[in-house]
Amino acid sequence: MSALAGIHAVKHALEAGEAVDELLIEKGKHHPRINELIHLAKKAGIRFSFVPREALARHAEGVPHQGVVAKRASADGSAAVSFDDWLKSLDMASAPLVLLLDQVTDPHNLGACIRTAEAAGCAGVVVPKDHAADLQSPVVAKSACGALARLPVMRVTNLKRAIEKLQKQGFWTVGLAGEAESSLYQLQPDGALAVVMGSEGAGLRRLVRETCDQLVRIPMPGRVESLNVSVATGVALFEIVRQRAGG
Repeated sequence: MSALAGIHAVKHALEAGEAVDELLIEKGKHHPRINELIHLAKKAGIRFSFVPREALARHAEGVPHQGVVAKRASADGSAAVSFDDWLKSLDMASAPLVLLLDQVTDPHNLGACIRTAEAAGCAGVVVPKDHAADLQSPVVAKSACGALARLPVMRVTNLKRAIEKLQKQGFWTVGLAGEAESSLYQLQPDGALAVVMGSEGAGLRRLVRETCDQLVRIPMPGRVESLNVSVATGVALFEIVRQRAGG
């Protein structure tokens, strides 16, 4: 059982049809947006109860709850699908875009990356099982803002092997690395494309970097050496969206 905290995040989950087991509402809390959540819960047949603020805080695990927490029946809210099954189901003719995250350990960043991937039309997100933020974290769910219910997020044992399987399927795999000679703006992203982003501190691990078909960098004329991984993910994915749209 995991939890999702905050009015906005809970509303997204309810509207997306995420598997919510129960809605917990702060006793004595009155707000039109909370009333809307109660209405959505009633409509979906989800039970709700009024509990003390202290109980909400325990379930929210430090995430600002704004008087409401959703207890989710599923482990992480994402589509329960294996990487191999998902890969077989892809329509390669549609030139799918996929995001891989190499050991992103900050739950805010992981959730933000998943949210950005959904917004950019990605077919899925792939993360390693170890040395990565926990998908069950309420922080990840809140930062993803409902995207976990709309987008397959698959955990794999070996990210390098996952990249190789994508390549065998017909994906061109591109890693973002500050030392790369090629610019993101020169990518020309035709066909199925997998974008690989590194961790907050170390970037791409050596074996992951060497497995990618191509490395590109985000041109940065300023003095800052690197971008936050969630910001870099947004820049990369929407540059690809722009290029594919003929921009």
